[in-house]
Amino acid sequence: MDRRMSDYYDYIDENSIDHRLICHACLKPLIQPVITPCKNQFCRCCIEETLDEHYLQCDECEKLHLTNQLRSLENSFTLMALDQLKIKCKLCGKGNLQRAKFSEHIYEHCPRAIVMCSTDMNNCPWIGLREDLQTHLISCEYRTSVSQNSFDDKYGEFLPFSNVDLQQRQIYNHDIAIAVKALLVNQRCTCLDLFNKGISSDEMFVIASVLSNDRLLTTLSLRNNRLCDSGVQFISHALLTNSCLKRLDLNENSITDTGVRLIAEMLKTNQSLTKLTLSFNRITNEGLNMLIEVLIDNNTTLQHLCLAGNQAIDHTSTNSIMNLIRCNQSLLILNLEDCHLSWWSKKKITLYKTVHFRAVLEILF
Repeated sequence: MDRRMSDYYDYIDENSIDHRLICHACLKPLIQPVITPCKNQFCRCCIEETLDEHYLQCDECEKLHLTNQLRSLENSFTLMALDQLKIKCKLCGKGNLQRAKFSEHIYEHCPRAIVMCSTDMNNCPWIGLREDLQTHLISCEYRTSVSQNSFDDKYGEFLPFSNVDLQQRQIYNHDIAIAVKALLVNQRCTCLDLFNKGISSDEMFVIASVLSNDRLLTTLSLRNNRLCDSGVQFISHALLTNSCLKRLDLNENSITDTGVRLIAEMLKTNQSLTKLTLSFNRITNEGLNMLIEVLIDNNTTLQHLCLAGNQAIDHTSTNSIMNLIRCNQSLLILNLEDCHLSWWSKKKITLYKTVHFRAVLEILF
């Protein structure tokens, strides 16, 4: 079994597993077990971390051995006991599976495994959860009469252990939402660039349904999509409980002050977001002031706020901006370029808050 497969299951009652089945290095049940001349057992990948061209070191007794003395474990009773260990799939929750049969489960049956369309050989770019595959196949334009009766047409082709660059796949609208959901469920990415993928509020609803509980994604770019305020509602609600996402880019999504109000409410409780980009939307002084109020009174984690290109923001917000810079201790970068702030446009700067930021204020005001 591939060691990376263990990312997808948990052992049932792990504390009760016989100590003779445990690797001396990782302290987990053995995977591809090997035995050293000193009779200690390790996962192959664990012991190989100590290998050089000629020698290996046993982590248990610290003895040096010749590399060619390492042997695969052949004890049939131990190997059978390892194969029969009971596990639970992390993706779909199915339990009481034997470890030896988990590959079959993930490659053929798990409804929450990420798969490619069975007509991928015909260049279909679709990826998603297996449970969504049959719905896709109904309208798949790449599907042929030959592929309709294939094995993969039923199960899809499991996409193992690799990051997926969605910018390289020509998928948009509802299909991109299905792909993102699959990636998040399978914990495949820390960064997602969804630039210009036609994402509207309908697609954002699908993405937000899994984003709320995600514990891996740290950067999400949704530049140049069609979220509008209704889409912002879904992502803001997801970020009320998400504690991992650090950078969010919502440039060019036709967001108004209504959407900003939802974002401001989210910022009152969210403690993970450090960078928020809202450039080139339709935000006015009212929206800016809502953000300023929450950043002064409630939020202490946001460090970078970009509102460039919101041309309805003008000089009447000057005092509020000054108050924000003076009172907020966490915001380090504030970008309001290309707004209707004469003093800002003239200086053509972004405020970088340092220990000398008061001197900057004196120059500006």
